[in-house]
Order: sequence, then C-alpha cells, then structure tokens
Amino acid sequence: MSAMSNQGLRIRCRAALIVSIVVSAVSAFAATPQDPNDCQDSTDVPRMMAACSSLSQDARLPAGARSMALLKRGFGNFALGNMDAAQADFTEAVRLNPKNNYAHHELGLTLAKKGDTTRAIASLTEAINLDPSGAASRFIRGQICMSEDRLDEAIRDFTDAIRLGPDKNTTFAKDQEVSRPEADRVATDYYAARGDAYYRRGDFRDAASDYDREARFSDPGGYGVIWGSVARTQGRSADADTALSAALDKGRLRDWPRTVGELLVGRITPAAALASARNADQTCEAHYYAGIVQLKSKDTVAARNEFAAARDGCPTSFREYRAAIADLKRLQSQ
Repeated sequence: MSAMSNQGLRIRCRAALIVSIVVSAVSAFAATPQDPNDCQDSTDVPRMMAACSSLSQDARLPAGARSMALLKRGFGNFALGNMDAAQADFTEAVRLNPKNNYAHHELGLTLAKKGDTTRAIASLTEAINLDPSGAASRFIRGQICMSEDRLDEAIRDFTDAIRLGPDKNTTFAKDQEVSRPEADRVATDYYAARGDAYYRRGDFRDAASDYDREARFSDPGGYGVIWGSVARTQGRSADADTALSAALDKGRLRDWPRTVGELLVGRITPAAALASARNADQTCEAHYYAGIVQLKSKDTVAARNEFAAARDGCPTSFREYRAAIADLKRLQSQ
C-alpha cells in the first residue's frame, strides 16, 4: 500500500501542553480529583473522554477550561469514529472560546473527514490565522486542496508545513489508544504529500526530490524509493532505476513492494506482477506500475489501458488512484 493510503485515524494535537496548564489550574473545582489528570494524560480514550465530559459540564470552571475539555473529548470521539459527536464537541469548544485555534483545527479535520470541504477549509484557515506557526493546519488544508485538484494551493501549504517543521506534539489515535510518533514520520507525510502534488502537476524533478526525502526520513514499505523511480521515469531521467535497483539489491524492499520494485526495474514482467497480486489492492497497484513500465517502452496504448484499470480498481485514498487520473490526462493531451 502506498505511503498516502489510509494510515488510521489521525489527530494533530498541539493542544496537549495547553490542556495541561488549563486543566491543572482548575483541579480544585473539578467534579472529581482524578478528572483533571485523566482528561489531560490518560491514553485510554474512553477513560479520558469520561473525565473530560465531567470537566466540560462543570459550570464552576471558566469557559476556556471547558473549551479545552471539550476539545479533548472531541479527540476521543474522532478516534472512535464518532464524527457527528466530534463535530459537536469541537463546535461547542469554539463557541466557548472563539480563539481556541486547536478547536478550529480539529473542527476542520472533522469536517474534512465528513466531506464538507468548504467549511473544513474555512475552519483550518481560522486556525492558521490564530496560530500562524501551526504546520498541521496547513498540511490538512493542503490535503483538501489536493483532493480538489487545487495543486498550486496544496503545494504552497505543504511547503509552509515543511518550512515550519513537524509539530512535536502530534499524536495518533487508533484502537482506543493514543500514541506519539517520531518527528520523522510526520516529516515523511509532508514531503510525500508535496511530492504527490508535484507529480500530478507534472513537475517530475521536484516530485522525485521530495520522494527522495520521504525515503530518507521513514520508508519502511519502500514506496518512497519506488515513487522516486516513477517520477524519474516520467521525467525521462537516465538514472530512473538506479536508487531502486540498489534498494532491491540491499534487501530494503520485501514482499509486495519488492514485486513492484522488480517490475519497475525490469526484473519481472507486468504479467508476472499481476499474477503475484494477492488481493484487489495489489492488483490495482500492479496495473498502475505496469502502466509506468509500458511508458518506458513507449507503448502508450498499453499504458493507457493499465492506468485506466488502476483508476477503476484502486481505492480513491490510494496514491496510485490519483496518479492514474493525472497520467491519463497527460496521455490524452499528447
């Protein structure tokens, strides 16, 4: 699966430190003595939500503190897939404190998840206006713009996110547990996203450069080096296969990504790659990368057929799906 496929429920949470300060300050007024600690620190999502609910409903607390408690409860609802409840929590957090940039950000993220891109962009833009140093809001807004083929805007947002740097308090929530990733994992997302935007716009040299950075930061599946090769192939670079061949020789790619790599460098045929696919996701990828191989051999008819099969068979969240659409448009314009 490509690097920009679904990676689980994600929360960009720079609010952690602020929650700590605000919640600690109101411990004396909390519904129970344990509520502030559980709302602030618990990695058990249901327990955190229960504590934050108690704090958010405590009328003795100032509006700002209740706003932050609702923000944390919204994190939990988002993590559990309760999008309507998450939207309600973040909306109320904004109402209680219109300057709560974290709530604006999370509301935007939730609206994007629900498909309301216009309001999502408005919320994320407000978060950026309130906190110009926030990289995560720019990254999410860039992803939305890219989903709507607003590639220039997406690239600007991704570039700003890269310049500002990964947020050290980014957290991921999945399976009712919260974890904090290494900064490199976040930087990988930024470079991979901008690389995809460059690729779709036809700026293959810039795309290859970003995919190289993706591969250097964190590339356990090998798709950074794979896409570096794809972009160089599209840019007609003489060294399109050099890094990928070296990665294969060193055993960096395993299982399905290894099959993809061997296909791209010519060690196996498109038919062999397709026969090796074990599920629909791998089949869709086999068609896409076979299209790249056909472009190498200047068989545009076969390439067009393979890209069409990828477009029709890949999940819309896959990098290969979006790339196939862009590649088909390029072929149609030739």
